[in-house]
Amino acid sequence: MTVTARTAEWECTRCGSTNRKLVPYTLDEATDRCVTCRARHALVPGETTVRWLARAS
Repeated sequence: MTVTARTAEWECTRCGSTNRKLVPYTLDEATDRCVTCRARHALVPGETTVRWLARAS
């Protein structure tokens, strides 16, 4: 079974690095860890289809 996904690009609130994660189209929020400092973030869609908003969790 194929699941269609979209790219969620987000900026770490701790170190400022840019991160990317594939998120299924059926979800409007996700969680991820920064690849640089490993801080966990909650992600929600932003103003554009690719750029998501992140808040530390």
